Amino acid sequence: MASTSPPARHRTEQNSSGKATIYQWDDEGLLKETVQECLSARPVGIGPYLFCNRKGDPYFNVKTGKANGFDSIWKRYMDRVVIETKVTARIWEKDLRAKCATDADSLEHARALLSHTSTKTTKIYRRKAEVVKPGKGVKS
Repeated sequence: MASTSPPARHRTEQNSSGKATIYQWDDEGLLKETVQECLSARPVGIGPYLFCNRKGDPYFNVKTGKANGFDSIWKRYMDRVVIETKVTARIWEKDLRAKCATDADSLEHARALLSHTSTKTTKIYRRKAEVVKPGKGVKS
């Protein structure tokens, strides 16, 4: 039977906090709606994990700290996307993290979302310029 306690998060980056991050439900309810959609797409009562295999076990290996099962699914999915659509390049986790960092309202918000210990690392992920108001004496 699958363990109900969450696995310890492994460090992936030198400046990663290594701690688990809990994401609050968004005001629009989109995250909650997405989670409900994922839950309804799998057999009822199979296990406590949102993404699990047919046995109810998570795709995340608690002992090794790796998500090889999920990585394998993602790779096969991206192979299909490139073959069956007009998309020409695979999307990787770093692309999704960059999108998350770019869409965040501020650099600090992006840092928190990505669980970085420093905004220095987060700046690498953000792909849009910061919007600033000109100071006194600056012509716009």
